[in-house]
Amino acid sequence: MKQKASRKLRRGRAEPIELLPPNLPIMGELPFTERDFEHLDAWLAEPGWPSERMDVAMLEGYLVALLVWPIELSPGAWLPPIWGVRGWKIAAKIASPEVYGKFLALVIGFLQELERRLTVSPQRYTLVLAHDAPYVSGRYFAGSAWATGFMTALERNSAGLRSRSVAARSAVECIAPYASLRFTESSALPLVAAALSAAVATLLAERSSRGPLGPLKIGDPALALGRTGALGTVSGHIALLNTPDPRT
Repeated sequence: MKQKASRKLRRGRAEPIELLPPNLPIMGELPFTERDFEHLDAWLAEPGWPSERMDVAMLEGYLVALLVWPIELSPGAWLPPIWGVRGWKIAAKIASPEVYGKFLALVIGFLQELERRLTVSPQRYTLVLAHDAPYVSGRYFAGSAWATGFMTALERNSAGLRSRSVAARSAVECIAPYASLRFTESSALPLVAAALSAAVATLLAERSSRGPLGPLKIGDPALALGRTGALGTVSGHIALLNTPDPRT
């Protein structure tokens, strides 16, 4: 992937290359496999990132929110929170053109794979929610990190909540409490994954665009999705997770 870069001479020395946000429409379709997911997870687990960098579960929730809750943000606005900085600044860990290009290819490939999984019929679980094994970049329960990433994206367009349907607002209200369940046992992930996926399906059925990926395509399977009736189930999952264990 080519990045526009420039060097200016100052006192006989070249200044560092300026790395710019990507132009998503010209990047085309990027492959993203299970191996790519593992690579991205391992990369985010490495030392050297800013302390607020996302882990792979938080990143997935964040990207899903950008896809299902249309948020008009440029890549220069939504990419930096992934590596944990404010404003358009590249983390030192990926600040060379080659490394930056490889990291972007993984993130954009991940975004595109999530879109494919969400719109295929029948809908597939996203990669983090389909796993119940530990992920190496995580610092706490994957379901909580996922919901935290999702809500982080929505906070950038929270005003839009008022204009959405009752079903969409309820879906967001069902996702939000999971962000606080950091100390939940990993064995609860299948239950939480089902609840989060049900809420996402509701939002997907009402979306008007694909966020960073642009307008909906003609014949997009998401356009044919009906309203989900699983919101009560989502609330029930949260109540179940918060119910004290009778054995204690």
